[in-house]
Amino acid sequence: MTGVRFHEDRGRMKLHLDLDRLPERHNVFTLQNPHRIVVDLPSSRISTLLSRELKARGTVRRIRYGKRNYDDLRIVLDMNSAPGNVSSRLYQFKGTDKKRIVVDLGMAPVTAEEKDDPVDATDLRDIVIAIDAGHGGKDPGAIGYRGTKEKDVTLKISRELFKRLKRAKGFRPVLIRETDHYLSLTDRVHRARQNRADLLVSVHADAFPDKSAHGTSVYALSTKKPSSRAAELLARTENQADKLFGEIAVAETEEHLHRTLIDLAQNAVLESSIECGDVILKHLSKVSTLHKPTVEQGGFAVLRAPDVPSLLVETAFISNPREERKLRSWLYQRKMAKAMSEGIVNYFMDNAPPDSVIASLVVQQRG
Repeated sequence: MTGVRFHEDRGRMKLHLDLDRLPERHNVFTLQNPHRIVVDLPSSRISTLLSRELKARGTVRRIRYGKRNYDDLRIVLDMNSAPGNVSSRLYQFKGTDKKRIVVDLGMAPVTAEEKDDPVDATDLRDIVIAIDAGHGGKDPGAIGYRGTKEKDVTLKISRELFKRLKRAKGFRPVLIRETDHYLSLTDRVHRARQNRADLLVSVHADAFPDKSAHGTSVYALSTKKPSSRAAELLARTENQADKLFGEIAVAETEEHLHRTLIDLAQNAVLESSIECGDVILKHLSKVSTLHKPTVEQGGFAVLRAPDVPSLLVETAFISNPREERKLRSWLYQRKMAKAMSEGIVNYFMDNAPPDSVIASLVVQQRG
């Protein structure tokens, strides 16, 4: 499910559920004490995190969702009063790939007092992008042959990414690290969650014993085994930062980590991370050779936020003398930031949270 919104049509209130494909079946029914309308979709999930409550309308007090039977999606409308006859229809829009379930809520239209003002921008929010410049302060990160420090490169690229997203309508970028100072991995995750980020992008510059290793990579969290030996080694190196430089090490017990990873899977955070990573990779491929053509996965501590889609971008191999020269280049830094910003914007144009400014703009543009 890619979108949820209410629509008033000919005196009837309807719920629109946009989907990437039509289910073979679905079920809509009502419950009493309290009054609810329930929509069950088999083998479905929400691709965009709807972590904030959607704006309800009319007699709909609240809309919420959850997984059932591990694989099915249930959407519940909490009602202020008993609904009338509830029905639903499936739509496949001709000439497009748009698919929709429309649920007729069987009620009178909302009154003028209840109806949301469609031009009231105060009801909409910007999409928050947390930008994490890897390493910093007493943690220099990897150091290249010419003495280039990873912490300096990541901060410059992150600042440029911040500027570009700042200019994009409907986005609010947040720099996790604004200056050359040290932050623990848990602090970085905490700051992203504190800002209620829709996406965390952690910027790094790869290092590997083999100096011929080259290319750009995008990583998401792995809930099982790393996708490659390189991903395992890289995650181990990045996670060492707190143990080497921090006053408090990353001290997650296996039990706590297990619960966190379960939360990730249940809330579709990992799926959203990989989907977004794929889009960003396509844009990065225009300015740099890719180390791997797909999003890799590893046990990166900075990606463990249970409710924030998170990605780690390795912009190039600082251990490769040729790529180190590129990383020192202001032009390459700008190209990297531009590709990342375009990938982020394009992803959210197709996966905008329904209560965001971007979702409103997309509806206006696409109809």
